[in-house]
Amino acid sequence: MFVSKRNLFFKSKENGYLLFCGNSNSFYQFDEGNATPIKKLFETGNDSELPEDIRKEFTKTGVLLNESDEEFFKRLKYISYQSRFNPYVLNLTLAPTMACNFKCIYCYEGERVQNLTMTDEIIEGVINFIKKGNYRTLNLTWYGGEPLCSWDKLVLINKKIEELKIPVINQSIVTNGSLIDSEKIEYFFEKDFKMIQITLDGNEKTHNERRPMKNGGNSYKTIMSSLDRIYNCCIEKGKKLNVQIRINIDKTNIDMYYELYKAIFDKYNGFFNVYPAFVFKNSESDCHAHTCMNFLETADFVLELAKKYKIPTTQLYPLQNKLTSCGVQIVNTYVIDSNGDIFKCWEDIGSSKQKIGNVLSGIKDERNLSQFYVMNSSAFEEEKCKDCLFLYSCMGGCPRHRFNNKKENKEINPVCITIKNNPKEFLETYYVLKNKK
Repeated sequence: MFVSKRNLFFKSKENGYLLFCGNSNSFYQFDEGNATPIKKLFETGNDSELPEDIRKEFTKTGVLLNESDEEFFKRLKYISYQSRFNPYVLNLTLAPTMACNFKCIYCYEGERVQNLTMTDEIIEGVINFIKKGNYRTLNLTWYGGEPLCSWDKLVLINKKIEELKIPVINQSIVTNGSLIDSEKIEYFFEKDFKMIQITLDGNEKTHNERRPMKNGGNSYKTIMSSLDRIYNCCIEKGKKLNVQIRINIDKTNIDMYYELYKAIFDKYNGFFNVYPAFVFKNSESDCHAHTCMNFLETADFVLELAKKYKIPTTQLYPLQNKLTSCGVQIVNTYVIDSNGDIFKCWEDIGSSKQKIGNVLSGIKDERNLSQFYVMNSSAFEEEKCKDCLFLYSCMGGCPRHRFNNKKENKEINPVCITIKNNPKEFLETYYVLKNKK
């Protein structure tokens, strides 16, 4: 047996000995008695004094390996790349319109976007694009602009996709939430939407300043009315929609997160999942760049949420390992805007420099962006990632940020997960929260 290098074993301040295994994200607590043979294991590599039940558990979760870390790494690398080139699954993000009824002050789409809506010709191009791939399953995300500004197109495209007889395994939507009415809620149920993402930016005053409506309306109250509608409908039907409420965080609204989190949690009895999303820089010259939080600031915020307010986040502890850091690393992942232009990453949408083709003319990836996203952004190719405790849960972070950091030869946006800043403190904080719950 091999003792894996992706283990962190330490004596915590108040909770005995803790062990985290990065091969499986397994987490253990031991008292002094059981800790003694485990300490010897990590000091000498000898597992002969381990109790049999612990040896079996460690073998199951990768604390102990039947092969070297290098062989384990190579095997997972192979499985990861194999998953990236699956020819039968299509991950498709569609923007039926690039128009939007909001004018968010930091919108990265900005001036590059025209208020275009998909024409019948483009819709047919999208359907033909799907047909040509001979796919067996489809994961579908609606995006924009604001996709609900073109509700009729969304419904029409969905109908045409259904006629292809390709099972849609996961369907989701990223929306500002302002246009959700009873008809749309019923449709989300009917089509089994797996996720509906809605964004808030703070309390009513701050949100309305940062995400104003073009018609002068109160965007905060409009969104809250939509949440009321969803909640009441779900309670009435005895069903649940997975609504993820993303709260954008930067230095200007960081103090509002707990207030907003608690208000939503209390009002809807924890029905919606609320989480922080850290605003990133589009470039160093971005007019909002100075308000973005750096790696240490985000790590401190995550710890404060957990310690002071008892709110765990996915940034506190890596809940699961994965084969890619982002769907963009899968070869058959595409984003199509309302003009029919094709992209790899939805943050590139509308940018002529980043497009890799069009549904009417086909893929023409002259800059080899697909190659970078699928292969060159891989953590398996990064020396500083290969030995990281959290390699298999992080997988190198955002490929787009990695691309921009390499291009500028400096860290514009962090790619590492926050727990890497102080893993022992993060793990003990998570342990305390988990046991209190």
